[in-house]
Amino acid sequence: MKKHTALVTIIFFSYSIFAFDWPQEEITRNSYSSYFGQNTGNMLNTSLTFSEPSEIKTAEEGHILLIMTEETDDSMLFPTTLGTSVILSHEDNLLSVYGNIDPDTLSLKDQNETFVDAGATLGLSGNSGFQTKKGNLEFQIIDRKNKSAINPKVLMPRSDTELPLSLSGIMIQSKNNVYYDINSVKTYGSGLYRIYFRRNQIACPYKTTISINGVIVDQLSYDTISQENNKLCISGKKKYTSSDIYPDNELQLLGEAMFSPGRATVILSIQDILGNSRQLSYNIHIN
Repeated sequence: MKKHTALVTIIFFSYSIFAFDWPQEEITRNSYSSYFGQNTGNMLNTSLTFSEPSEIKTAEEGHILLIMTEETDDSMLFPTTLGTSVILSHEDNLLSVYGNIDPDTLSLKDQNETFVDAGATLGLSGNSGFQTKKGNLEFQIIDRKNKSAINPKVLMPRSDTELPLSLSGIMIQSKNNVYYDINSVKTYGSGLYRIYFRRNQIACPYKTTISINGVIVDQLSYDTISQENNKLCISGKKKYTSSDIYPDNELQLLGEAMFSPGRATVILSIQDILGNSRQLSYNIHIN
């Protein structure tokens, strides 16, 4: 676990020195309809999805790698329908992806244009992607070298507030796929369990942590989403796939824990990118 925590710290600081700006104006805690890492169509959301139509601006200067339309959709690393989109190439093998652009407002008409400045207008968000009812920007940052999507909030200026996170509905799943409500069941057999909480509808934690008797046994970090064997994964003590994180539309994984015989104090916590956290503590008995 210490090795994983150190790796996350290295990733965070290496990317933080190459900061992006926001791709649209007036960012508040209510500016999003879905966070990075949320459950969208039984898949981990590799985008930061905005809540209101807006003018789209480049988050950093870069070279135009690709202009996609619905007819030429090729989302490269991650399987998502982005509609009319622009992909820019930046330093450090990073790409920024601006999806769901209204094709009638797309400003990049000149195919000979190869470079754009930071803050350049790309167009207005539209209904060209999978969002058939709302014209909201789908914004991604892709690390080509590590074949991963980066949580845009890692690279963006911090907002003053985040949507408050709720930590409730704790369920424990045995290896036999039996679910137990931790508020009702206080005695468990020894073995490996998965612990879930009730999913927030828009916000997604930046980190989830499970501690037993004061020792961290698993910690999931939503700073990046990797792709392995054509599956999207979140890193904890191991790689967790979309179906691991979201077994249904109601639950979200906190992590895994090995229950050893004796009495145990289980502390569960979720944290947003500003460091605000929610925590629950339970005393259980393990046979």
